Amino acid sequence: MLWFHPLLQLLATIAAFYVLLLGWERFKGLHLGKKTRFNWKGHVFWGRLVIIVWLAGLVLGKVAVNNHFGMSGIFLNHNQGAMIMTPFMLVAYLTGSIMDRRRKKRIWLPAIHGANNIVLICLALYQAYTGYLIITNFLLA
Repeated sequence: MLWFHPLLQLLATIAAFYVLLLGWERFKGLHLGKKTRFNWKGHVFWGRLVIIVWLAGLVLGKVAVNNHFGMSGIFLNHNQGAMIMTPFMLVAYLTGSIMDRRRKKRIWLPAIHGANNIVLICLALYQAYTGYLIITNFLLA
């Protein structure tokens, strides 16, 4: 159980970078005037999967920590990072769902969606850092 959370979140974070690359194609087309091919279905599928896995991992991580270690020190920092990520995940899912359900030419909603998700990936990298500290100091010790 203790290793399932970090492995699941690592895979989701790697997939998030793939989703970001797909979204970059849309950004270039909408905001930079470049002619691109945007893989809409792939972006939506992988984006939704990443958000769902991150949210499931949040729950699994909380259960694992509360059962084995308690919420203090680096665990508290890691938990706070997850709590900060949560509204960004909800915004990502909501804005993505709106754009997927009602496909039309937009400028601002995709920009908000993309900026939100860049912040989200930065937060995920912070989570990877604090998670690495937890793994090296507690799981491998």
